[in-house]
Amino acid sequence: MEESDDGEESVGCVADRARLLDADLEPEQTDPVAVRAAIAPYLEEIDSYMRSLEELRRPRDYMPETLVTPARRAAVVNWLVRVADAFKFPADTLHLAVSYVDRFLSVGVIVRKELQLLAVAAMLLAAKYENGYIHEVEDYTYITDNLYTKQQVVKMESDILNLLKFEMGSPTARTFLRRYIATCGRGDAKKLEFLCSYLADLSLLDYDCTKFKPSVVAAACLFVARFTINPNTRPWNLMLQWKMDYKVSDLKCCILKIHCLQSIGTYPGLKPASVKDKYNHCELERVSELIPPQEIPEYFLEDIKQ
Repeated sequence: MEESDDGEESVGCVADRARLLDADLEPEQTDPVAVRAAIAPYLEEIDSYMRSLEELRRPRDYMPETLVTPARRAAVVNWLVRVADAFKFPADTLHLAVSYVDRFLSVGVIVRKELQLLAVAAMLLAAKYENGYIHEVEDYTYITDNLYTKQQVVKMESDILNLLKFEMGSPTARTFLRRYIATCGRGDAKKLEFLCSYLADLSLLDYDCTKFKPSVVAAACLFVARFTINPNTRPWNLMLQWKMDYKVSDLKCCILKIHCLQSIGTYPGLKPASVKDKYNHCELERVSELIPPQEIPEYFLEDIKQ
């Protein structure tokens, strides 16, 4: 696969792929009030369905039963970030692929040398499911430096489908972030959007984040993003608590994890820092360079009294 020589075009594509809201819509069409009015009759049912689905499709704790370590998983996810960029996939495809990897490892067993094979086959499936992007299987073998054959990739794709019982739809943190961001005031909307996208991508690197529901990860990312942009203003309020149906105490452990990942910009000891590098572009407002205060004030982490 050849990279584009047009640096500006390439970066612009990265910005589009990181977006949570539709960049092609007119401003009035992205008005949170207008969006909410359009889907209001179905919002409660949509939320209920997504919350139930995230419970059904959550991975279980598989580390004790496999040879995969948190550091090894982080390295493979870090590699998938680069793969998604090479194929010019939206961030949603990346998140779905990582969810396939974790769900597969919850019910299946592989040898250590097959972890990258699992990851690339998961990306192939996510691309087909999420966007209808069809690349030749040879492209996926090429991206692994031909470590695996076409037959191996196809076989692993089949194994994933069978072990997951063809249940490929799965809400990710980005699924919930779209609605969460739409409920916030306009303010510096694009910066908030890119920062939430960055934090959600960072969460993929840390195996501990799989212990949280995607809706919790999304809410924690929004909390940390709002704190980063306005560190002197309480990031959570009664309106957000009502809209997201989460109190700060429900999110605290995840908030601290996301804040820690943001502080170092990657998983501890992981190089290169693919996620941080990806979001260090002016078109993405260099949100990976935004560093919040080292400590979140304790009263920000307390539940809001009615």
